[in-house]
Amino acid sequence: MENQRPLSLGHRLVARLRSDRLMLSPDLRREIVAASYRPVRLGGFGAEADRRAFDASRAFERLADLYLLLGSPAAALRCLEQAALAALCGEEYGYDAESFPARFLRIRFYHLFDRLIACRASDTRLRAVPLDPQLVADARRLGGRYL
Repeated sequence: MENQRPLSLGHRLVARLRSDRLMLSPDLRREIVAASYRPVRLGGFGAEADRRAFDASRAFERLADLYLLLGSPAAALRCLEQAALAALCGEEYGYDAESFPARFLRIRFYHLFDRLIACRASDTRLRAVPLDPQLVADARRLGGRYL
C-alpha cells in the first residue's frame, strides 16, 4: 500500500455530536439560521391573511426547533414568542361584540404558548426571563386557561 497524503488543507470540522447536543462551527451555524429565517410579509384579507400568519408562525417555530437542537434555549424561547405572536396576525372575525382570529390560529397560539411555558420551565436560567407583555395580553384577551 502506498502512503496517502492527508486531505487536511481544504477541510475542516464543521459539526460534532456531544452526548445529545449537536455542536456546529459558528460560521455554519450563522448560515443555517440565516437560511431558516425568512422575512415575513403579512397582509391580505381573509383566508390569505390567515395563511400568511400560519406560514410565518411555522417559520418561527422551525427556527425555534433548530435553536433547541443546537442547544440554545434562550434563542428558542424568543423564536417561540415570535411564532405565537405571528399566529395572531391573521384576519380577525367578529363574534358578538369582539373580534377574534380564526379558530385554527387561536388553537395554534395556545399550542405555541404551551411550548413556550415548557421551554421556559425546562431551563432554570430562563425562569426569570419575563414573557413579552403583548403575548400575555393576547392570551388574556382570547380567554382560556391563561386568564
